[in-house]
Amino acid sequence: MDLLAQYSDSDGEEKKPPASLPVGAAPKAAARKPIPGVDLALLPAVDAAPEVDTLGQSLVAKWAYNTSEKRILTNPKIEALSKPLKGPIPEGKLTLEESFNNHKMGRVEKAAMSKFAFDEQYLTFHNFGYAANPCRQIPEGQEVLVSGEADHQPGRGIWDKPRRGKRQRIEGPDMEEGKANAESAKWGGFIDGDVVRKQLEVEVKAREEEVARKAEEEKAVEGEERETKERVTSIFHGGKETDYAGRSWIDNKTHITKDVDDKQCFLPKKWVHTWTGHTMGVSKIKWFPKTAHLLLSAGMDGKIMIWDYHNQRKCLRTYFGHDQSVRDIAFTADGRRFYSVSYDKNIQYWDTETGKIIATFTNKKTPFCVSVHPDESQQNVIVTGCSNKKAVQWDSNTCTITQEYDEHMGAVNTVTICEDGKRLLTSSDDKKMFLWEFGIPVVVKHIAEPTMHSIPQIVLSPDQKYVIGQSMDNKIIAYEAFGRFKYIARKTFRGHINAGYAITPGWSADGKWVMSGDADGKLWFWDWAKCKNYRVLKAHDGVCSGALWHPLQTSRVVSCGWDGAIKLWD
Repeated sequence: MDLLAQYSDSDGEEKKPPASLPVGAAPKAAARKPIPGVDLALLPAVDAAPEVDTLGQSLVAKWAYNTSEKRILTNPKIEALSKPLKGPIPEGKLTLEESFNNHKMGRVEKAAMSKFAFDEQYLTFHNFGYAANPCRQIPEGQEVLVSGEADHQPGRGIWDKPRRGKRQRIEGPDMEEGKANAESAKWGGFIDGDVVRKQLEVEVKAREEEVARKAEEEKAVEGEERETKERVTSIFHGGKETDYAGRSWIDNKTHITKDVDDKQCFLPKKWVHTWTGHTMGVSKIKWFPKTAHLLLSAGMDGKIMIWDYHNQRKCLRTYFGHDQSVRDIAFTADGRRFYSVSYDKNIQYWDTETGKIIATFTNKKTPFCVSVHPDESQQNVIVTGCSNKKAVQWDSNTCTITQEYDEHMGAVNTVTICEDGKRLLTSSDDKKMFLWEFGIPVVVKHIAEPTMHSIPQIVLSPDQKYVIGQSMDNKIIAYEAFGRFKYIARKTFRGHINAGYAITPGWSADGKWVMSGDADGKLWFWDWAKCKNYRVLKAHDGVCSGALWHPLQTSRVVSCGWDGAIKLWD
């Protein structure tokens, strides 16, 4: 304790170095006072304050605070800057990094900034010449740092859209046009707002001309549709359209109207007659309702032809109304009118006798099938299956859509109206069958199985109790056409090849026989009760696309094929 007391005065204050010492020099050790009875030479020299290396401190301080000096005399490492200071520490300064933070390139401060904010200010400064001031204590009026070469007013960011009337960059032919103008052209393809406004006026004018041109084209199309009724849409091939008694050519003059409910149908054996006239394949044939004295055929050549079944068996009238292949046809209840759908996306409503088009309507989608409501008072109501995955219900009197049945995931192939118009059965490319209440677009029953295939054709039985469908796995399947529409597993007809073709199957008039064409042009006959094949006829050279059993003559069958021929079998 006596030794420590020698380093302080009697008042307890610490000794200060003389004022004459140079800056940065270490003070010398204080002279020790003699102690009676003690040899001071034998005692070790003790200094309470540790030795501090002050070499270069003055130079660092001069470089740090004198910004006019252009030389850097020291380059301390980050370890030296970050370690704690030794010796007297100024108030609030813990490390050299905090003490000497004024550098040659500006004031260095730690700041937490996201990459997005940094990129935004960086790109704004390099594109527009200004950025936000990053200092903590921003002097008044210096919130934005503006470059001396900046040509823009502060306020726009790199993410802001260009304002109208300001300078905008143009490229392409307009850029060359802007360069040609010496007053408004700028470097980099920038032009003034006046030139931009002129360009906008030119573009608006061009747009208005385009809209006017399209409106004229639509008017021309509407005019062509109006002229459709006036132009020749059919050719009558007979001598006179009326006979000596004033009866029309579509009237039945044979008086064969016997019912076959009590008669048995027989399988045909031989080929009797061939109707030729279509230049391409025949896709669909339909009997005249009730009497079946006329036969209507739809061809892939875009023509619809009606044939005389009795007498001379020749073509009576040809209907020209479609530009592409006719997909399906359907008579009204009295046969005076019929509907046709085609790949030209049009639905035509025809007058059978005169051959004139009553109405043409479309939803810009390809219709694959058409069905007429069975009620005689609603013959203007039809349902078409379209390529847009919808079954569309139309009113042919107003040519408007009254309902859409939209649940399928693929194109609707068939539409079958069951239970006297109360139910609607649709099949689609999505390998499903949906049952609907007529007029209500809510599915009543989903018919879908993992083993099911697409069913492109469905035919209702004469007694309307069953439906048969042409399945794409080379078989014909059957369902009930009433109640819960149960699948009848034991009623499966095999043997023919139909995969890939929409071949229309058929029923006999008494419902005891099922028939179908196939891809090889053969005509197959099965027994409905036993599901056994009894006869196969080589009918056509190409695909046999459909077959109809005559409703009055119990052993007569008509078939059609892709060879363009319609054949009668007995």
